[in-house]
Amino acid sequence: MNIQAIKDMIARINQDMGITIIKANTTNKPPPLPYAVYNITSPYIKERGQGAQYTDDAGNEIRSEQYRQTISFNGYAEDAETTMELVFNLRQWFLFLGKSYLQENNFAVYQIGGIENRTTFLVDSYEYKYGFDVQLRTSYELARKIDETIETVNIGGI
Repeated sequence: MNIQAIKDMIARINQDMGITIIKANTTNKPPPLPYAVYNITSPYIKERGQGAQYTDDAGNEIRSEQYRQTISFNGYAEDAETTMELVFNLRQWFLFLGKSYLQENNFAVYQIGGIENRTTFLVDSYEYKYGFDVQLRTSYELARKIDETIETVNIGGI
């Protein structure tokens, strides 16, 4: 699992879209409205099978596996309409604008949910919040150097 790749993706969205996106569940003071929040709700969803194991040309043992992860995005703004537009534009990044970035960084959009009203009523006002979830497919590889090799094998005492 590569959390840094997710952070880099968030930075790229901010660069491409000009949307301030912060990590959820932190105690930091939120930025000025409008902004978005991301939360990795499912960091590892196993794909079918056990992955693949092989030895590369350099003699390293390699294990690779595909998995999915779910990231939830919420947008916040002064009113419902601005919040909806913010989240709509963010969702479009995954469907179109960021497609080449995702491919270059070993991500593929597996599933993207619809935009949902997640508004919260506070004591005397509303916190306008709309959001969606995106499920990305990615993979990782582990490698280890094989130090020992068997030069000869004696079969049956010959």
